[in-house]
Amino acid sequence: MSCFRSHACVLVSFLLLGSFQANGEALKETEKGGISEGQPRLGAIYHIPLLNEPPTLDPAFVEDSYGLTVVQQIFDGLVRFSPDLLIIPALAQNWRMEDHGRLYRFFLRPNARFHNNRPVTSQDVIFSLSRLIRANPPPSILPHLLKISGAQDFREKKSDRVVGLSAEDDHSLLVRLDEPYTPFLTALGMYQAKIVPKEEVGLREATFGKNPIGSGPFQLASWEANKRIRLRKFDDYYDGAPYLDELQFLIYPGSNMEEVLSDFQSGKLEEMPAYWQFREKLLGHSGVRWVHRPSLGLLFYGFNCQHPTLRSPEVRRALAMSIDRQKIISEVYKGQFERAGELLPPGMPGYLPQSKMWYDDMDQAKALLKKAFETKEDALPTIEVVSNSQSPLAQAELDMVRESWSQLGIRMAPKFIPDWSQFEQYLKSDSLQVYRYAWVADMPDPESFLQPLVASTSQVNYMRFRNEEVDAILKDASQIVDLVERAKLCHRIEEVAAESCPLIPLFFLSVDRVYQAFVRGIEVTALGEEAVSFHHVWLEASSEQ
Repeated sequence: MSCFRSHACVLVSFLLLGSFQANGEALKETEKGGISEGQPRLGAIYHIPLLNEPPTLDPAFVEDSYGLTVVQQIFDGLVRFSPDLLIIPALAQNWRMEDHGRLYRFFLRPNARFHNNRPVTSQDVIFSLSRLIRANPPPSILPHLLKISGAQDFREKKSDRVVGLSAEDDHSLLVRLDEPYTPFLTALGMYQAKIVPKEEVGLREATFGKNPIGSGPFQLASWEANKRIRLRKFDDYYDGAPYLDELQFLIYPGSNMEEVLSDFQSGKLEEMPAYWQFREKLLGHSGVRWVHRPSLGLLFYGFNCQHPTLRSPEVRRALAMSIDRQKIISEVYKGQFERAGELLPPGMPGYLPQSKMWYDDMDQAKALLKKAFETKEDALPTIEVVSNSQSPLAQAELDMVRESWSQLGIRMAPKFIPDWSQFEQYLKSDSLQVYRYAWVADMPDPESFLQPLVASTSQVNYMRFRNEEVDAILKDASQIVDLVERAKLCHRIEEVAAESCPLIPLFFLSVDRVYQAFVRGIEVTALGEEAVSFHHVWLEASSEQ
C-alpha cells in the first residue's frame, strides 16, 4: 500500500520473509498464484491470523495492512481488481467514459444492499467520495480524487459540495473531471474508495470504524479487543452469498509468530505468512500448500539529492553500481526476490522486461567516483544509511552494502530508527543522506509508483529529486489512454531516473503464504494477501473449530 503509515507494517512484513524450497505440489501452486479446484462446499469457519489489532475498520482512515485485510471483506467500491489486476465491476455494474475522458457515468447494481438491508444509492457514492476529499490525515487516494471538478475547493471548504459529483437518479451518477486523467478509474478500485452508508456514518462517525457497515460479502459479527474479529456471511450479497459461514481474524498482538506457527500446526488457522524463520518447520507439516508470487512492491535505497555529499549524479551512480544486488538476493534472501533493474515491477502496466537500466559494475563505479572526487582517497566521505527495520536480514543486507562501498573507499554507517513516526520525521530532515525503504502499490497503475517516488510535488519524495522533464511526462502520461504510448512515457521517466540516480532499486518484493491442505478458492494477486477476497473461498474438510 502506498499510504504513508502502512509502509511500517508492509516494510517489516516483507523484510522478515525468506525463501523456501518447494515440492512439486508447491511449485504448482506457485505458478497458479492460487488454490482453486473441485466442487465448492458450503459452510465452515475460516481462521486468519492478524499480527496486530487494527485501530479502525473505517476504509477512509485505515493506514495499516491489518485493517485492510478485514476491510476488503466488509466493503465494496464501485469497481474492483480481478486476480489478473483488470478493472471489473463491483457496486457499479457498468460505466461509460464520455467527453474524451472528462466524464464518467456509473450505473449501480439495483440489487446491491448494505448490511443494514438498505439499497446502495448514488447519494452514498457521492457522500463516500466527498468524505475522502476532506479526510485528515490525507488518504493516499486524495491526489486522484482532486482531479474531480470542484474537489480542491471542497477540501479547502470554499464550497459545500463537490460540483463534479452529481446523481441522475438513485442508481446512476456522473463524475466530471477538470481534464482527462487515465488512472482515475483504476484509483476507484483502491480500498479507501469503498462505499459507506451515508446515514450510518452521519449518525456515528466517531464509532463507525469499530462498528462498520458495508455492502461486501461479509458483515461484522463481533470484535473482541486484541483477541478476534468475527465476520459472518452476508446472505443478500449482490453477487451471491459466500461459501463460508464465517471468517475469524485471530489477533496476535505484537506479531507473536511463534504462537501463529503453533496454531497453524495444530489446525487452529487455515493460513499464515511463510516467514523464513519457520521454513523448515512448515515444510515438515504434511499437506500444506504454498503460494509464492511477485508483488507490486520494490525495496530501494533513496538518496537525499540535496545533501552536499550526494548532489553529484556521478557519486550516486557510483554507489549504486558498486552494489552486487544479485549476491545480496542469493546470500541474504536465498533467491526469493527478483533483482530490480528498473522502477516498475513485473506485472505493472508499463513494465518493460529486461530493460535493466540500473546495473552493477564495480570498475565503472570506481571510475565515476574518481571523476567526482579528485582529492585523495582519505577525503572520501562517510555515508549514513537509515533503516526502519533492524531485523537480522536487514542488517545482513546493510553489511553487504557496506562491504561494496568500502571497495570504493567510502565508509558506510547504518542508523536504525524502529519507531515509524520518528523514522518518517528523520526522512524529512536535512540530516538525511540515504534511506532504506519499501514501496508497495495499492493499485495496478504505473502512476502509483512513478508519481510518489519521483514527482517533485510528492509528499514521500524524500529524495528531494526535482526534474522538470519527469514532471511534464507524468502530467502528459496521466491523460493518455493508449497503453503503448503511455508505456513509452513511463519508460522515459525510468531512463531519466537511471541517469540521475536518485535511488537504488534493490529488488522486487513477493507475496508468500502457506495454507492448509483443505483450503480451496484462494486467489492471491500481486497486490498482496491483504487484497484477497474470501467470497469464493471454501474448505474441502472442516478445520478444527
